[in-house]
Amino acid sequence: MPSSAHVKVSNAPDSNQMPQRRVLIIGAGISGLLLAQVLKLHSIPFTIFDREPSPTARDKKENLGWGLTIHWSLAALRYLLPEELVQRLPETYVDRKAIEAGRTGTFPFYDLSTGELKASVPEVGENSRVRVERRRLRELLGVGVEVKWDKSVKQVDTGEEFVTVAFDDETATSGTLLVACDGANSVIRRALFPEEQYPKYRIPVRVMGVRLECSKEDIEPVRALDPFFLQGSCPATRSYVYVSVLDAPGNSPNKGTDKYTVQVVVSWPIRSGVLGQSSPIPVPESNDERLGLLKTFAALWSEPFKSLVCNAPGDTEVKRLDLADWAPPKGLRSAGRVTFVGDALHPMAMYRGEGANHAIFDVLEFAQQVISHLEDTTAKLRDAIDRYEDSVIIRSRPAVFASRQACIDAHWWERIRGSTPLLSRRTPSMEFEEGDVCIWSD
Repeated sequence: MPSSAHVKVSNAPDSNQMPQRRVLIIGAGISGLLLAQVLKLHSIPFTIFDREPSPTARDKKENLGWGLTIHWSLAALRYLLPEELVQRLPETYVDRKAIEAGRTGTFPFYDLSTGELKASVPEVGENSRVRVERRRLRELLGVGVEVKWDKSVKQVDTGEEFVTVAFDDETATSGTLLVACDGANSVIRRALFPEEQYPKYRIPVRVMGVRLECSKEDIEPVRALDPFFLQGSCPATRSYVYVSVLDAPGNSPNKGTDKYTVQVVVSWPIRSGVLGQSSPIPVPESNDERLGLLKTFAALWSEPFKSLVCNAPGDTEVKRLDLADWAPPKGLRSAGRVTFVGDALHPMAMYRGEGANHAIFDVLEFAQQVISHLEDTTAKLRDAIDRYEDSVIIRSRPAVFASRQACIDAHWWERIRGSTPLLSRRTPSMEFEEGDVCIWSD
């Protein structure tokens, strides 16, 4: 992936040739593919590009998988999609049989030292909240959408009437508007807003994760607590874990196994005193050491969390995750015929599970505020983009800070109470500013 140093965004005069009026989407993740579906419904020409060489490359590289909770944006998602894809949403559920059996999940939070339930959310039906697997959601959103793969952006030139994108393979294309949907490490964002002036915030928490294949007998103690997702913190070690079911028997005829696929993510603060150490514990270099550290944490937990991790096979691959966020400044403006959707504009920690929900809402607001102006004059289109970006930043900026605080609180037992963003109600609009973030002193 190119760094921001390889990408230049500049103002350039338009060519004498008039390119076809179309939207250029950079990034074929959830936000980019959903935007493509919306443009398709409005009969607006578009081309979508992605830096990965194939649709499966990202999943093979990560080898971890992700579950997503779609809650306050679920109605927006259904509104934006064509009806035939709405009817196929159950294909993306992490456990279709559990939904059919009426199990809804309460996202329980536990004291890992004692196994005591500390918090949960009310049960609601699948019309209000669903747990989906990210890869299958991307596959569904990609139905009928042709993606140009292996396209890494090298340069963007935005003119009066058109924007032109040049790629590393020495090809280029032009369109009416470029929408950067290229994720938390967006090269377009870093080109427009260099990290020297707009740095990411490195959250002082270390994270490792594993993907496990579990038999029904092994996973049943976990599913007895919640069929989809459960989490907890250990006061003694300040460690945190969440367990997320990604796939279940019967989800599809192609699964070919009676095992459950589960993601387990463990994190701990970058501070002294964790596991009795006088200095912060680093992420080990070797996989064996990483798995050993996870089992050291888990040995002090209650069941079923303890056995789930301690019984992980010795060849289980342990992935390191680096935590950072970026809160878009108030009044931030993109340039010319360029704008952003999703994590490209507001990457946030996953401890409130709201990143995908904000991305979906971004697409909704883009559809409501920008699409009707795509053939207007540059000035009118830019005014629409400015209004859109203002609304996204007003909504997402507090969410970035709240998610940061949720991450910190997950490793600070004294702050885990009803008012913490870790446990508070998920909602598209909230009040939380940078000055509200509280962090330990060491």
